[in-house]
Amino acid sequence: MIDNHETIQNTKTEYRERVNQMGKKEFTLLKMQEYGFWPKNLPTPYERQDNETPEQYEKRKELLKEYNKIIDDIDKLYKEKDDINTKLRQLKKEYDQTWDYEKIRLDVGKKIMQESIARRAEIKKQRELEKQQRSEAWEKKKAEEIVFIGKGYSGLLHHREIDEEKLLSQGLPIIKTDKDLAVLLGIEYKKLRFLVYHRDAVYVDHYNRYDIPKKKGGFRKIAAPKSTMKIAQRKILEEILSKISISDHAHGFLKGKSVVSGAEAHIKQPELLINMDLEDFFPTITFERVRGMFKAFGYSGYIASLLAMICTYCERMPIEVREKIKYVKTSERILPQGSPASPMITNILCMKLDKRLSGLASKSGFVYTRYADDMSFSLREENTLESSDLDTRKFCGLILKIVSEEGFKINKSKTRFLKKNNRQCITGVVINNEQIGVPKKWIKRLRAAIYNANKLKMNGEVPSEVINEISGMTAWIKSVNAERYKDIIDDAMKLIK
Repeated sequence: MIDNHETIQNTKTEYRERVNQMGKKEFTLLKMQEYGFWPKNLPTPYERQDNETPEQYEKRKELLKEYNKIIDDIDKLYKEKDDINTKLRQLKKEYDQTWDYEKIRLDVGKKIMQESIARRAEIKKQRELEKQQRSEAWEKKKAEEIVFIGKGYSGLLHHREIDEEKLLSQGLPIIKTDKDLAVLLGIEYKKLRFLVYHRDAVYVDHYNRYDIPKKKGGFRKIAAPKSTMKIAQRKILEEILSKISISDHAHGFLKGKSVVSGAEAHIKQPELLINMDLEDFFPTITFERVRGMFKAFGYSGYIASLLAMICTYCERMPIEVREKIKYVKTSERILPQGSPASPMITNILCMKLDKRLSGLASKSGFVYTRYADDMSFSLREENTLESSDLDTRKFCGLILKIVSEEGFKINKSKTRFLKKNNRQCITGVVINNEQIGVPKKWIKRLRAAIYNANKLKMNGEVPSEVINEISGMTAWIKSVNAERYKDIIDDAMKLIK
């Protein structure tokens, strides 16, 4: 029996040595050929046969995978069986001379328990080692690159593929890593890490926050970025955003365009002028939308996330914690009013909106323009509406539908329908006179200011704040129509000089 066992063991050892030398596939093929299961003149079973279709070959490859898995399982079972037999032989040898089964049971139980404890200790030790290795690898990775930018904002940091061809076609810079981004923005890498990390509560805020009163009541929240953040945002504007083509119907914050160019795009004295306002325009543009915009340019989800963190902020309120002021978030990350990059981002994100609305306007006989969140639709004279109330409601209904589908909302309280007999005004510019101009009350106010300033001048010195107010009002009417308001502009300039 011993000789037979040794022979079996020698045969197994020899087989394993040959498998290690030749490789499992080659050894299996050799044995199949030796026993007549596979002809020697045919390609190996791992290659496509002459009479096989590609589909049959793929199916056979899947079967071979399953076959190899079964072989591996059988091999494991044989190893386990060998281990069990070895232990049984050791037990037989150790207890061959005794019939004390209780002692045998206790000894075997004790050995099993010791082996189990040792095995658990080894597994625990291995897991702790793996945990330590993972922790060290993570700490090293965190030190070398940005791996987390805040809860709820880090979802696409794993996406590192960029579309170089798309970026180059738009003239945009190639940015593959966070270090590339720091170089492009002209800031230190550690400052970039600080700028892109979101915290719900902070002691140091990246923005100076204040409210400015609106003309018609209420306040507009302004967040002006501090120095480092402003540098980064301006670089994004110059190097990326300014290279993107914008709709011809947009007139806000663009070189060569203004409220005046927006008004001049409409015909004089239209049959009907409709003014609409987008509600909560900047807060509607969220971190996700800004990130999606950068990703659409061709940047990876990783770089798009970092860029979006720089271009967005969350509204905060100051609270006192242990005699220190802490700024706690009161909103999700949105587009800040006051950032140099925000206006261009709004124009880019509104490109599809502008395209759809201009198409609708053209089809319905209207002219369309948009200045930031102010949209204007003027009806050409030759396109007098029949059943005007019904057609206007239908036209406005389609506008509401398009605006809603593009992720915005109309402020219905600010919608105005202005016919010829009304003063038709677009972003402060009157268009239903022979020449474009400003409202009459504006001119009256300026004339009164000049008159009162001249009286002050006769009695002494004119306060600087009065001069500044007159200077600003004069610059405005000069930009709208310098020729029409030449006389009052000259009077103001004499006073200013």
